[in-house]
Amino acid sequence: MNVIIEVIISVMILIAALLSILAAIGVIRLPDVYTRTHAAGISNTFGVSLLLFATVGYFFHSGEGFNARVILAILFIYLTTPIASHLINRAAYDTGVPLAIRIRDQLRSVKKDDIKQRKNIIIKQEQLERERQEREELEEQLDWELRDEKVEEREEQEDVAREQEETLIERESDDSEQEIIELDEENNTDKKE
Repeated sequence: MNVIIEVIISVMILIAALLSILAAIGVIRLPDVYTRTHAAGISNTFGVSLLLFATVGYFFHSGEGFNARVILAILFIYLTTPIASHLINRAAYDTGVPLAIRIRDQLRSVKKDDIKQRKNIIIKQEQLERERQEREELEEQLDWELRDEKVEEREEQEDVAREQEETLIERESDDSEQEIIELDEENNTDKKE
């Protein structure tokens, strides 16, 4: 029984190594980014997961027990590698990385329409942002003008109040001068008499 389990583990390791080698060859030989990520994603995912399953079987068979961390690693590899390769392909396509010559791009018309819609949306957003900024600038300018008008009104009121005070002071000083002159005249006339 031990020999059969060891043979199964050995076969799993060999298949994992072959799949990893196939992934490496695919990355080197395939014509464009899209097929390379496909080869690396699928072959390497299965190769690494078979290797990890062989590791779990080996440690379980040798009596060291079941290792849950390795099973979690397999789960995370199955979850992350296909998603990562898909996102890499999508980013490459969105940035305009060319396809291989033999491959026909069936999404080109959809992509062009999508790009036009995105450009229109971006242009509208930019126009709205410019209008908002202009409106804020106008409001700020109006606020400054209103403040300037209020300041000018206050200054005018203060000037009017100062002029009134000055005229009152002048009148009072004129009146007091006139009284002094009249008193002096009365004194002079009293002295003459």
